[in-house]
Amino acid sequence: MRHIGLFGGTFNPIHRGHLLAADAVRTQLQLDEIRFLPAACSPFKTRPEVNDAHRVEMLELAIKDHSGLKVDTRELQRPGPSYTIDTLVDIAREHPKDRLYLLIGMDAWHQFEDWQRWQEIVKFSHLVVLSRPGFSFSELPEYWQKRQVNDVGDLKTASAGKLIIVTVPACDAASNTIRERIRQGRDTEIDLPESTRQYIERHRLYR
Repeated sequence: MRHIGLFGGTFNPIHRGHLLAADAVRTQLQLDEIRFLPAACSPFKTRPEVNDAHRVEMLELAIKDHSGLKVDTRELQRPGPSYTIDTLVDIAREHPKDRLYLLIGMDAWHQFEDWQRWQEIVKFSHLVVLSRPGFSFSELPEYWQKRQVNDVGDLKTASAGKLIIVTVPACDAASNTIRERIRQGRDTEIDLPESTRQYIERHRLYR
């Protein structure tokens, strides 16, 4: 049995915050790997102005020195909006004996019950909510209180359907802010992996 983390998003572009979160979750939850799943078209966002090939290449460059991180492009190969439930069904079918852990940022967590077939998601995966240091969660609804665990051991005894809150290193990087900084010709060295920053410069992305 393998334990696989799934980290979805547009990654437009991937930044240091994404990498810090993925590394922290993989270490704290003792996962075998974490897959970055770039979305073709998020149901909550407009389609990225940078093409899919550029976003995948930036991801590959960013993770190349990070053990256990991979890129999975299946959502880019599927037409229409990128619904997480469709991705989970696919991966669960391919890995029937493995455990899946869906990483969800704070913004996405607050929208989670607006997601397509959200109640089915917990049939295929655990939910890993990424929290910031010093951030206090308001009281969870009873539905989620029953599913919440605080211990990795308790999480791994169940096949799916549990919720765990993981504190990841603080990082102020945000993709929309980074894109604006690039448009303004401002420095992004603190926000981006160096390989990604050089790729953006070389291809003059977000100009």
